[in-house]
Amino acid sequence: MHQSIRFKLSVFFLVMFLLFVATLLLSFIFFFRNDFRYDVVKEEQYYQNVVSRLAEKASASKDEKSIEGLLTPYANHRMQIQLLDVKGNVLWSLGQSPTIINISAKDYIITRGIVRYGLRINGMNLTRTEVFEEYAIKYLWIILLLFTSLFLLIAFFLHLSITKPVLALYRRMENNPLKMKIRAKDYRHDEIGVLEKRFDQMIHRLQTVDRQQQTMLAAISHDLKTPLTSIITYTERLSSGKVSDQKKQQHYYEVISRKADDIRDLIDKFQDAALVTDLNAPVDFQIVSASEFWQSVLEPYTEEWDGVDAKLEYDSKIDNTQTVRVDASLINRLIANIMGNAIKYGARPLIVHVYITQSHNDISKN
Repeated sequence: MHQSIRFKLSVFFLVMFLLFVATLLLSFIFFFRNDFRYDVVKEEQYYQNVVSRLAEKASASKDEKSIEGLLTPYANHRMQIQLLDVKGNVLWSLGQSPTIINISAKDYIITRGIVRYGLRINGMNLTRTEVFEEYAIKYLWIILLLFTSLFLLIAFFLHLSITKPVLALYRRMENNPLKMKIRAKDYRHDEIGVLEKRFDQMIHRLQTVDRQQQTMLAAISHDLKTPLTSIITYTERLSSGKVSDQKKQQHYYEVISRKADDIRDLIDKFQDAALVTDLNAPVDFQIVSASEFWQSVLEPYTEEWDGVDAKLEYDSKIDNTQTVRVDASLINRLIANIMGNAIKYGARPLIVHVYITQSHNDISKN
């Protein structure tokens, strides 16, 4: 199953995000179940101690007014003090009643064993802002650790999934492709795997072409030796003057001609193979006179074909002011290949018509 790197990254980032959120939630739960609950218990004990002390002090007061005067300094925006009758009804209240996280502590004002009043304190533990501030202070290191871990995990994942295999492939590219060993391997099912597979396929093709070229060169070298040896042998005999028989001399000349044709055929095959395998050879464009260029390319064939029952008719309609931008060597090889095939496979008598005309800024050859 093919899975792209984009898909893997999306899944990885989603997992990291869920892990981050889950860790934050766990830290919140731990905070409220432990630290915050412990703080609430401490605050409840604190308020209970306060209300007990105030009840003890108020027990010495003579009347309600004096008790109110005693309690007034302790009331504030975080703590509400209420004076109750024996039935629990509020007689007097001072201070702001907390709206969240209300902590209530109660005691009784007792004088000489008689319950005179009830005393209740409604206190507030922490505001929402204070709760989150305390959480941040206690667990900020967890948040920072999470961000750091997330960054390191992303960097590690990118290194393993992209950087490392690309660097390994780059190092392979620096080596000689003809000397590389391609080992069977399981490619990854993503873009990196496709890149590695295509690179190995390219190396395999290059090595195959190189082996074919080596085999072809060895075969051509072997095939060239035989006709060259014959040509050298017959040429030495003719040049030595030892062969006086005209028929024998003519036979030697015919053998030399046939062997020369064999060599020409081998060279043509070699050139054809070079044209196929050398597709990326650099091109040397030059601006030359159009009429002079085509004349220099085609005129030799009018002379070479005199003895092979073939004729080249060359008709140029371009003036001497026109120029063309060409690679002369490539065009010569191309024309030589076309003319050679015409001689080999054309019917006799062979007539090749070449017309070169000018149309606006283009030059066409037919």
